Amino acid sequence: MARILVANDDSLGAELLALTLTAEGHEVIPAVNGFDAYESAVHDDPDLVILDPVMPIYSGYDICEMLRNDPAIPKELPVVFMTTGNEDRRRIERVGATDTISKNYAAVELRDLLVKHLGTKAVA
Repeated sequence: MARILVANDDSLGAELLALTLTAEGHEVIPAVNGFDAYESAVHDDPDLVILDPVMPIYSGYDICEMLRNDPAIPKELPVVFMTTGNEDRRRIERVGATDTISKNYAAVELRDLLVKHLGTKAVA
């Protein structure tokens, strides 16, 4: 089981992702804005962070940069962006994101992503 921070201001999308992750046996740490996401990343010790690029207070881009520049956050913490396909891929790479997944992901894509970044913690 892994602790997964899901930062998304789209309540339906966040709820669906949280239900899927919870059904897979993971603990979900929800955040609805960038400030809460950053605070949770610092204080709740997630194994993986999933960010929506566009959120209130701090964007996903801001959060990723802040995490990558924070000496208290492990550099190997996987940070994944959920994308619509319209985001600037170079900007996502530049801020230090580990990976991306489509907001229209298939269950197998999400499972593959979890295994890729969490290894044995991905399997409940």
